[in-house]
Amino acid sequence: MPRRLRLSALAVLAVLLPLLPARAGAETARATVREYRKVFRTYPFSDPDPVPNPGRIYPYFRFDGFTDRPVDQEWTVVELENRWIRVTVMPEIGGKVWTAVEKSTGKPFLYGNSVVKFRDIAMRGPWTSGGIEANYGIIGHTPNCATPVDYVLRENPDGSASVVIGVLDLLTRTPWRLEVKVPPDKAYFTTTSLWHNQTPLEQPYYTWMNAGYKAAGNLQFVYPGTHEIGHGGEVGPWPIDEKGRDLSYYERNDFGGPKSYHVLGRESDFWGAFWHDDDFGMGRFSPRDEKLGKKIWIWGLSRQGMIWEKLLTDTDGQYVELQSGRSFNQAAEESTRTPFKHRGFVPYGTDTWTEHWFPVVGTKGLVTGSPLGGLNVALREGAVDVSLSPLEAVDDTLQVLDGDKVVFEAPVQAMPLETWTKTAPVSVPKERLRVRVGHRLEWSGAPDAGALSRPLESPADFDWSSVYGLWLSGKEHLRQRAYGPAREALEACLKKDPHYVPALGDLALLRYRAMDYPGAFDLARRALAVDTYDPLSNYAYGLAAARLGRTADARDGFELAAQSVELRSAAWTELARLAIRGGDFERAAFD
Repeated sequence: MPRRLRLSALAVLAVLLPLLPARAGAETARATVREYRKVFRTYPFSDPDPVPNPGRIYPYFRFDGFTDRPVDQEWTVVELENRWIRVTVMPEIGGKVWTAVEKSTGKPFLYGNSVVKFRDIAMRGPWTSGGIEANYGIIGHTPNCATPVDYVLRENPDGSASVVIGVLDLLTRTPWRLEVKVPPDKAYFTTTSLWHNQTPLEQPYYTWMNAGYKAAGNLQFVYPGTHEIGHGGEVGPWPIDEKGRDLSYYERNDFGGPKSYHVLGRESDFWGAFWHDDDFGMGRFSPRDEKLGKKIWIWGLSRQGMIWEKLLTDTDGQYVELQSGRSFNQAAEESTRTPFKHRGFVPYGTDTWTEHWFPVVGTKGLVTGSPLGGLNVALREGAVDVSLSPLEAVDDTLQVLDGDKVVFEAPVQAMPLETWTKTAPVSVPKERLRVRVGHRLEWSGAPDAGALSRPLESPADFDWSSVYGLWLSGKEHLRQRAYGPAREALEACLKKDPHYVPALGDLALLRYRAMDYPGAFDLARRALAVDTYDPLSNYAYGLAAARLGRTADARDGFELAAQSVELRSAAWTELARLAIRGGDFERAAFD
C-alpha cells in the first residue's frame, strides 16, 4: 500500500512538473518602474510675472512669455511597464501621463507628443497637449499642469508598479494625490485619485481627467448616451444631431468652431475610441457612481481649429481630448440656470476613485468595455460576430441572447491582448440582441438600453428673484469663488425674507471667510433662532465662536452639527481641535 501511494505521488509529480516553470513565471511576473532623464525638443515659457494680481487665481502668478524657438532640454521621465503596455509620466510637467503604448503593435493608446511645446492655454498660462492631465480645484487647466509636482515610485507586494504624484492646490488649499499603477498581469493601467479638503470651509468641487488622442484614422467616439450638453448646460441630441450628422465620428464634425460635448443619458461605466483605419482602439472604465461625466473636446476641423496642430506639436498631428469628470459637465456661469449646477467640496471631506485605461486590438470596432476587455459585436445575415480584446487571462463563457433567451453559448479562453473572435450562427434583431461574457462584460443592441429619465432642462418659469432663487444664485457664486456676487445675492435674499435659514448660514460662512467673526456669529444666531437644529448654521456658529474665544458656544455648535451626516466629520474635527487647545488629549482622540 505505501508503495502504491508513492507511485501515485510520483505519477502526479510527473504530470505537474512540466507546468511548474510556467506557473512559477506567472507568480513571479512583475511590473517595473524606472526613472531616467531624456532630452525633448522644448519650447519653454518665461519667468513669472513678478507683479501680484489679486483675483480668481491669486496667490498664483501668470507666465506670459512664450516662444517659437526650440531648445533641447532634459526632463525627468518615469516609466511603468509590464509585458503588454508601457506608460510614461512626466513629474516636472504637472505629473502628466505623457503617453501609453500597446507594445505588440507599438501604437499609443494615449496621444504621445514628441515635443514639449508650451502654449498659453491654462489658468496661469503654459500647457502642453497629449497624455492624461489631472485637474483638481476650481477650473481647468489647473495651476500645476506645467510645473513640477511631488512624486514617489513604488514596487508593490502584488507585483504591480506605481508612481504617486501630488501637490497642494493653493486656490482651495486642497491637496491631491494620483497613483498611476501598472499591474503585473493585466493589459491596462489604473489611475487612483485621492483628494482632500483640509479646510473647515466648503470649497469649489472641480475635477476632470483630460486625455489626448490622435484625431485621424477614421476615429469614432464610443460614448454611450442620448444627449450632449455644453458648458452652459445647453442640450442637444447624441450621437445624431438635428441635421442628421453622426457626431460620434470625428470627421463628421466638420462644421462650426470648437466642440465641447458632455455626453449623458445612458447608464454606462465605459467610454472609448476606435481608429477604424488602424483596427485599434482604447477604453476607459470606472463605476458610474465614481465618475459621471464624459466629455469630448474638438478644436475644430476648419483652419480656426487646425492651427493648433502646429501650435502644440511639430510632427504628431492634430489631437482630440476625451475627458472624465465627477460632474455631468464642466459648468460655466451660465450653467447655473440649468439643472447642472456647480458643486461644493464639504469641509474636511476626502474623495477617492479609480479609473482603468486600456488598449483595444484587432476587434474591427468597439461597442463596450470593462477591465475584462474591449468588446465588438457585428450583425450580418444569419450571424452575429463577436470579438474580444482581453485585458487579462479569460476563462469564461460567451452568451448571445434574444431578449432574455440564450440562443448561443461558447467557451472563451484567451490571454491578454490575444484577440478572440467567434461567430454565432443565429439571427437576432438588433433591438433584442444581448451579448455577454460571464458577468463582467455585457452589451445590448436595444435603442433604449440604459436610457435614463433625468431632466435636462430647468423649468422656464422658475423665479430667480424669489427667496429660494436668490439663495441658490448666492450658493452658485460661492462654489465658483465669486464672493462679491455671492454676498449681493444672499443679502438680496435676506431683504425678501430676513429669516431664510439657508441664506443666513451661507452668509455667516461668507463673513467668516472675510474674518468678520462677530458678524458671522450674529448671523448664525439669527438662523438658530429659527431652527436650533440646522446643521450648517450650527457649524458656522461653532466656527465663529471658536474665533471669538467662546469655547463653550463653539462646542455647542459643533456638537449639534455633528448630528448631520454631511457635516459630522468636519464638526468632529473641530471638536478635536478645541480639545487639543484645551489640553484634553483623551477627548481629542475620542472626537
